[in-house]
Formats: sequence, C-alpha cells, structure tokens
Amino acid sequence: MAGPTQSRRRFLRTLILAAAGLGGCWRFLTPVRGITPREVAVPAADIPPGGALVLPEHGLAVTRLRDGQVRALNLTCTHLGCRVTATENGFTCPCHGSRFDEQGAVLTGPATRALYQLECQQDGDRITVRLPEAT
Repeated sequence: MAGPTQSRRRFLRTLILAAAGLGGCWRFLTPVRGITPREVAVPAADIPPGGALVLPEHGLAVTRLRDGQVRALNLTCTHLGCRVTATENGFTCPCHGSRFDEQGAVLTGPATRALYQLECQQDGDRITVRLPEAT
C-alpha cells in the first residue's frame, strides 16, 4: 500500500511546484502598467528647420515645417498600425510601403488616412506635446 501514497505525494508536490513556477513566470508574461507621462516637453532648438525630432520611446515626431510652424505626429501608420520611420522626404511605413509627407498627409498607400496629429504648444524655447490617452 506504500506505492499509491508515494505517487499521490509526488503528484501533489509536483503540482504545487508547477503552480508556484507558473505564478512566478506570470510576472514576466503580463505587460507592465506603469505611470506614463501625459506630456512630453522638448527644447525648440532641437527640432531642425524642415525636419523632425523623432522620439521613439513615445512613438511621436515633432516636425518644424518650412514656414516655421511646429507639428507633432503619432508615428503609428494608419493602415495597420506599424511604426513609421522618418526619412528625408517625410515618413515611410516599413511594413507595407505607405509614405507620408512632413505634415503627415498620405503620399502613397495603402494607407488612406493621414498620420494622427497630436496637440502641441510652444512656450518660449520649449515645445510641449500632449500624449494620447492609453487604451
């Protein structure tokens, strides 16, 4: 009769260790939900005339148009959500080839909508960009 008791104990011990191991791994399998800033401030001098300051950690680019106007663009492609990259002539989606000008307007598809503009304000030598609410 000692055989089945040993098997049950071994089974329960294995089950408890497996549950503890999965519980420990759960921390690494779930996304981190930290407090993210609602605004990002950048020095106005860092934005090149006719160019863009790309902030990949926030998924945005702050552009200075040729007329001196400042815009902030979300770098998520409006086609399928890939991250667009800055080029000399605007922005390009590496996934499907959509191209956008420096204002975020579509130059070539498959995207049909412009890049989303973010609210930004210039206060002296600083530009503050309001980030979208996380979903």
